[in-house]
Parts: sequence; structure tokens; C-alpha cells
Amino acid sequence: MKLYKTELEIGFKNKEFLVESNALDLKNFLEEIRCVLSSDKVSSGYKIYGFVDTLASLKCDRCLVIFENEFQVKIDVILSNNNELIKESSSDVLRFLDSDDFIDLTSILIESIIIELPIKKLCKDECKGLCASCGVDLNNNSCCCKKSQSINQLSELKQLMK
Repeated sequence: MKLYKTELEIGFKNKEFLVESNALDLKNFLEEIRCVLSSDKVSSGYKIYGFVDTLASLKCDRCLVIFENEFQVKIDVILSNNNELIKESSSDVLRFLDSDDFIDLTSILIESIIIELPIKKLCKDECKGLCASCGVDLNNNSCCCKKSQSINQLSELKQLMK
């Protein structure tokens, strides 16, 4: 996604950009990712801020069901040619020289979306997962496995410890 210097000079508020998920190399995301961005000219360069709305198809880590998860990712970037600011800043600062005609924000969008992906992907917080013995989805069915077998194995282990 490219932003041109002429756009940045004028500034814009809540401008909507639609970006193809294929262009960002993101799999399992809705075809179009919606970005709503604003731009302000600041003393060190330009400030780009807003959010990204997207929908992803994820696989639950417990029950392996495919589910959709909506993300809203915050974007806050400063474009500057100030080397001191680029080195010292804790926020996202991108080098943007006076001679540059545009800035490509693709990498920032990709990183921002990937960072927001949950480490543990769950279809719902109370997901019961799969039975370790028979593999039945415990959210939809109860299994007929013998629970006592695992208890007996533990009791045999306790016998060895004595």
C-alpha cells in the first residue's frame, strides 16, 4: 500500500483503503483488508495513524474447528528523515527522505496484523477440545471412553512409588 508525498503534504482524515490480502501475502484472511488512516504533518515529518479491520479464518488449537475471528489493529507510524528520531524512538518510525515520492506501508500492515494474531487460537474461551483417547469433539458430543483406565494407571504408578 503506497502513500504518495502529495497526499501526505495535504493531509487526510479517515481515508479508507482496501488492500488485497494476497498483496500482503496473508493466508486465511478475508480477500480485502480495510484500512482507515489519517495523516498529519508534524515537525519531524508525517504521522500516519488509524486502524485496520480484517477477518481471518483460524483453526482452533483445542478442537480443530475452523472459525472466523475479527481483528481491529491500531496503526501509528511516524515518517521522518531525522536519524536521531529513527534511532532513539520506541514507536514505529520509518525513514522517509525529502527526495522520496511515496512510502510503501505494506510491511507495517503485515507486521501489525501478525502481531495481533492470538498465540492460542480458540473458537471460544470454554472450548473443551478433543478427547485424547477417541478424538471426539467434546463441544458437540460426549465420549464413551473409559475414564477409569487412566485413573488405574495412576494408581499402579503410586504402587511402584511405595
